Amino acid sequence: METKRKYWSDVLLALDAIDIHLQGITTYEQYSTSITVKDAVERRLIIIGEAINKLMMLDPNDTIEDGQKIRAFRNRLVHSYDATDDMTVWAILVNHLAPLRKLAVERVG
Repeated sequence: METKRKYWSDVLLALDAIDIHLQGITTYEQYSTSITVKDAVERRLIIIGEAINKLMMLDPNDTIEDGQKIRAFRNRLVHSYDATDDMTVWAILVNHLAPLRKLAVERVG
């Protein structure tokens, strides 16, 4: 389905943008003190969450690892901005984006 491929492509583009925003950022301290980097990264995480949400709505039977968590975190970024913890975002960046990229690459083909 072409629509699914488009959303997976959006995920890849957002992941690429995050990589660009994080160039030269290698530590949590660097990340947490750069408001422009944090803003840019959080915006891209919102896009990823929305794309995953749309994919899950298109095909509820399609298993997306951590799809519910991704969607929930997107909602937290959008609706509970004042409760967003930089350390949580940093942990997501360090630990969870590589597996998501691998899945997106497989799905885009």
